[in-house]
Amino acid sequence: MIKYCYTALLITVLLVFNSCKEKVENLKESNYIVTGDVIDYDGDVAQVNIMGFFVDPLFKGSVDENGTLEIELPNEFNETSQKAFDDYNSLGDAAYELSAIGIEDVFSPLENLTISNPNAQIALAGKYYGFETYQDGIRTGRIFPGSSREFITYNINPEKHEPIEGHFYMWLYSDSDTSIKGSNGSPTEVDESGNVIKKSIRNYDVTLSKGWNVVRYAVMELGTDSEGDLQVMKSAFNTEGNYEKEIDWYYFPL
Repeated sequence: MIKYCYTALLITVLLVFNSCKEKVENLKESNYIVTGDVIDYDGDVAQVNIMGFFVDPLFKGSVDENGTLEIELPNEFNETSQKAFDDYNSLGDAAYELSAIGIEDVFSPLENLTISNPNAQIALAGKYYGFETYQDGIRTGRIFPGSSREFITYNINPEKHEPIEGHFYMWLYSDSDTSIKGSNGSPTEVDESGNVIKKSIRNYDVTLSKGWNVVRYAVMELGTDSEGDLQVMKSAFNTEGNYEKEIDWYYFPL
C-alpha cells in the first residue's frame, strides 16, 4: 500500500513538472502578435513584411480585403535582423554596411539623459515604423500606426510637410532590459550672435524590457520662428500606457 502511494505520488510530481516545463517552453517560444483594423484599406489580401532597411522581406503577417491586420513578431528578433544584415553585407554590390541598432540610432540625441544599460541592442520591426505590404512578390504599399494620416505623412517626409501635433508607434525588440529617462533640447532659432532664442524640448520616459516593446513618439506642442515657419517645440518618447487599444492604422498605397 505504501509502495503504491509512493508510485502514485511520483507520477503526479512528474506530470506537474512536465506540465510546468511545457508551459515555460511554450512561453519562451511564443511570438508577439499585433492585430488591428486598417482605416479605409482599399487593397486586396496582402502579405506583411516585418523587415526594413535593404534586406530581403520576411513575411510574418497579412491584411485582408476588409483591412483586418495581423502581424506575428518572432522572439529573438535581434538575431533574425543580424542574420539579414550579414546576408546583405556579403553581397558584392552592397551599398551600405548594416549592423546592429543601438539606442542612439532610435532615441538620439542622448545628451543629458540617464540610460541604465547603454549597450542594449535593439531591433526595429518594419521599415522606419511602418510595415510594407506585398502581393505575389510585388510591393504594394505601407501600413503605419499613428494618430492621423497627416501626422504620418509629415513624419515620412518632414522636409516637404509642415509639422503637426500627433503621435506614432513602433515595435522594438531589445536584447536586455534598459531605460532612457530625462529630457534634452536643441535650438530651433538662434540670433546673429549665436544665442538661442527658441529651443525644442524632447522628453524621454522609456522602459524597455528584454523582448518586444511598444514605443510611442508624440509631438505635443508647435511654435513659429521669426519667419513664421512652424517648428516642433515639445515632443516625447515613452512606453507608458496601454497602446494596443488606441492604435489606428493607415494605408499608403504605392
